Amino acid sequence: MTTSLPELVVSISALRIGAADLAIANLLGSNMFNIVVLAIDDMVFMEGPLLNAVAQVHALTGLIAVVMTGIIMVSLELRQEKKVFQRLGWDAAALLMACGMSIFLLYVMRGNAG
Repeated sequence: MTTSLPELVVSISALRIGAADLAIANLLGSNMFNIVVLAIDDMVFMEGPLLNAVAQVHALTGLIAVVMTGIIMVSLELRQEKKVFQRLGWDAAALLMACGMSIFLLYVMRGNAG
């Protein structure tokens, strides 16, 4: 909560003034900064690769975050107005699928851990 609350406040404030691009940039910038911090941590971690020292669940959530950021970056570059699935564009559908898949995989991994 401590690290995410300022981002939430900025994003909500940006949406209230109609600056959706600012809200998206705030979330993406924060996400990419956190990934860079993990990369730096991996370089100075002396006990081998950093992801070997964390639970598989955490590695999965990190991977999903990278995949979802990639989907958004491609979506911002391609900007298609045509909706593919009912009222959703391909990017929103891909994000929903990635989110649903991650929830399913986290549930399955939790069941195997106990």
